[in-house]
Amino acid sequence: MSGHWEQFTRILETIRPEETPQQEYAIILDAPREISEALDDVRRRYDPAFKVKVPPHITVKRPTVLADPARIKGTREALGTVAANLPPLPVTLNGFGSFKAPGRNVVFLKVEDEAPLFQLHQKVVAALHAVFGVDQADRFENGNYHPHLTIGNELSEIDLAVLEHELVTGGYRLNFDFIITQFTLYVHDTGKPWQTIETFSFNPQLNPGP
Repeated sequence: MSGHWEQFTRILETIRPEETPQQEYAIILDAPREISEALDDVRRRYDPAFKVKVPPHITVKRPTVLADPARIKGTREALGTVAANLPPLPVTLNGFGSFKAPGRNVVFLKVEDEAPLFQLHQKVVAALHAVFGVDQADRFENGNYHPHLTIGNELSEIDLAVLEHELVTGGYRLNFDFIITQFTLYVHDTGKPWQTIETFSFNPQLNPGP
């Protein structure tokens, strides 16, 4: 019986192209250590990303399979130019919110002023379009971008209610102020941990935002 199941699994993997090993790329802002210290207990229980050692972060460009990974050199150069022309970004996280979808609810810390991060996202998207072409536009969320820091993901309705109650009554710190000085390009091969390709530092000679 096990032999038939293994054969079926191999056939299924062949006819389901989404299961074919592919490289995904993502661009994130790593959060400071104080957020890990404050909320790792929550993430350990409610965020699957914790189990694969993804640190707390704010996503600039969500994971996507790029059509031509050979262009990664051009991507790195374009992202380096973006970073070199931006000052460090002040960020305030204040309270929590949620995205609700049956069985896939998300709880996150809210960014108080989204505008600077949205502008960063737009610049990154423009850089990616310059490398990969506008035909890739559907791969970049742009107008749907909503910066946040996830602390619970893929939650059932019950887990969502429990986590929200914990955050209200548990005395967790939910307010943070910090300066972002860099963003990071990550790559992910199916079945392997996320790996850093390059970190891009903002220009400290430029005036930071208000």
